[in-house]
Amino acid sequence: MSHLTILPTLVTDLDLLEIALCSEGFKVFRGGVVSSFDTHQSVDLAAVHPSGLQLGWKHSDNQPHFDLVADLAAPQGSGQTEPALRRVLRRYAIHQALRQAEFLDAETVTAGI
Repeated sequence: MSHLTILPTLVTDLDLLEIALCSEGFKVFRGGVVSSFDTHQSVDLAAVHPSGLQLGWKHSDNQPHFDLVADLAAPQGSGQTEPALRRVLRRYAIHQALRQAEFLDAETVTAGI
């Protein structure tokens, strides 16, 4: 098991999420519509995989994070939705941790001046 599973994966940064999704082969659109449970929902970020899998994230009311919009049982995913989502969130967590580490390094350097 990867140690990265302990990293938080609450999505708060769409730029980092876009990087993670593109790394997993998704085409990403800011804004758009995602089909979920036979309905269409507007999202802040939509991602479509060449397999047809659709994922979306929309801003959570009164919260700093984005909620996932997806039909986890959709036939397009053919059982690959959850593994793909885990890979994307793992990449997101890595990028988030690296960004935080860079920020802390910058703070340390400027504090020492």
